[in-house]
Amino acid sequence: MDDSPRDNFNNHGNMGELSLPDGTGESGDLGCGGVIELQLRFDGERIVATGFTASGSRAVIEAGDILSAALEGKGWREGAALSAAWLESSLRDRMAAVRNDGGGHDDASLAAAANAAGFAIDALHGALEDSFRRGRFPQAGVTRSDTVLVAMSGGVDSSAACLLERDRGRNVVGVTMRLWSDPECAADGSQSCCSPAAIRDARAVCHSLGIPHLTIDYRDQFLDVVVGDFVESYAAGWTPNPCARCNGSFRFPELERLAGLLGAGRIATGHYANVCAVDGRRFISRGADAAKDQSYMLWDVESTILDRIDFPLGGMEKSVTRRMAREAGLPVHDRPESQEVCFIPDNDYRRFLRSQVATVFGEGMIVDTSGSPVGLHTGYMDYTIGQRHGLGVSAPEPLYVISTDPEQNQVVVGGREELAVRILAIGQVNCFVSARELVGRKLQIQARYNSQPVDGRLAETGCDGWTLHLEDAVYGVAKGQSAVIYLDGNVVAGGIITGSARSSRTV
Repeated sequence: MDDSPRDNFNNHGNMGELSLPDGTGESGDLGCGGVIELQLRFDGERIVATGFTASGSRAVIEAGDILSAALEGKGWREGAALSAAWLESSLRDRMAAVRNDGGGHDDASLAAAANAAGFAIDALHGALEDSFRRGRFPQAGVTRSDTVLVAMSGGVDSSAACLLERDRGRNVVGVTMRLWSDPECAADGSQSCCSPAAIRDARAVCHSLGIPHLTIDYRDQFLDVVVGDFVESYAAGWTPNPCARCNGSFRFPELERLAGLLGAGRIATGHYANVCAVDGRRFISRGADAAKDQSYMLWDVESTILDRIDFPLGGMEKSVTRRMAREAGLPVHDRPESQEVCFIPDNDYRRFLRSQVATVFGEGMIVDTSGSPVGLHTGYMDYTIGQRHGLGVSAPEPLYVISTDPEQNQVVVGGREELAVRILAIGQVNCFVSARELVGRKLQIQARYNSQPVDGRLAETGCDGWTLHLEDAVYGVAKGQSAVIYLDGNVVAGGIITGSARSSRTV
């Protein structure tokens, strides 16, 4: 067969549907140039067969042909590292060669090459994701200590962590979890780590570094474990911390499982925290940037995984992270930080909760701590402990939300001094040391993410949890939040706040 450019432009050996594929992905839009579907089949860790169908522009058909041919015989890591920039360049070269040879084409302009390449790479990653969904993605036979799975959110922090791990000479695989996001929000343009735009950013960073990238669909599990707990906790009158819940019950357990499937001996994330060894045991410790320290959010991570975790940014300031990303040319170096709950892109949790549990909303009484009515509320889940503004109540002194009562549909308000607590009860305790090692020790206890820790001690332990006594009062503490216990800057335990008190009365 003639192997000239014109022949390649008109003959597509892999065009057509592949029988019994392990993964199929589709991308594109006829209004934007075309649609492509790509199929893959694996043998071990190698892609042994591909097929594609395409419609629309000539450029999309040619992009599918180039990509499918390049994938055959490659390991999945090589295939997952192929970038849209490489494919666009290859496609333009083919177009230029055909034109110089006298061949023609219809709408296959140079401007169409970028769209076509992007569609084809999207289809490839859709096929890889589909193979995971169907349980057909190749599993590694061995685990390698020099291979690291980097959790990629599409933001600057995880991107910088990926860069640092690559520069350490490790074999890096970037992985993005596709998480459930509120469908009522326009998530595609959001900066949320759940959005399609963030997934594309994460892939672009990996490809710019020559690193393979995978997206794994976790929407159902995330909705059940993290979002479900968030909604149920609010309905019960609690104020949950979904990030801590996610890290302990979902994200890190799944990253550990994925690392095993991919043969990665280590896991890295962009958290501003550290892992340190003390007397042969490993602990999560505070990050160097006090303003960004995220150790509080990691209290529920199992100690057994700490031997495999890297926090490359733990010793860095955020400003240094951004500068490093900018100097490396990472496309997300100036991406703004996300401030919202990741699955509620518009940050309107009241709207979100109404969409999930509308039946528990309704007007009710705002009462003071003696039970006397002082006003009306719009729904108890609209109010958080410590809230001062938006109560719609006039009083000689500022009033704060002290508690909510779902059974009575009441919001209880009082003065700031009534928010003060010195005793915390915590449940679902995760320990990095035994409780007996902490009894009698001066500990540092942090009851809110953005609050300063206070000195305290472990007073009681039992099957239902621990009781903590604080030397100084803390304010605005709510059931469902996390209390994290530090010793010498290391996380030694943590739990969910189940009760609080101003004195030694029962909590």
